[in-house]
Amino acid sequence: MPKPLDFDRLKQFETRSAEMVEPKPVAERAGAVAPRWPSREPVMDGQISVKAPLDVLDRFKRICKDDRRTYADMLGILMDRYEGK
Repeated sequence: MPKPLDFDRLKQFETRSAEMVEPKPVAERAGAVAPRWPSREPVMDGQISVKAPLDVLDRFKRICKDDRRTYADMLGILMDRYEGK
């Protein structure tokens, strides 16, 4: 015959209210060290698709590769030059 369920044991999994648990300041935590990585803020990136003749696309890719730049960086450079910055 199975044991009856003990629902009182489930109370240990309940969330604690903010009043009961106060986080310690970083300096008080054991082994507190400065973070190694920057915070994980949402990246504000977008994406576009450009339809062009293959020779133009290949030329753009070659320019980026020769100058060791990402497509986005090179696009920014080209737009700045176009706008006269």
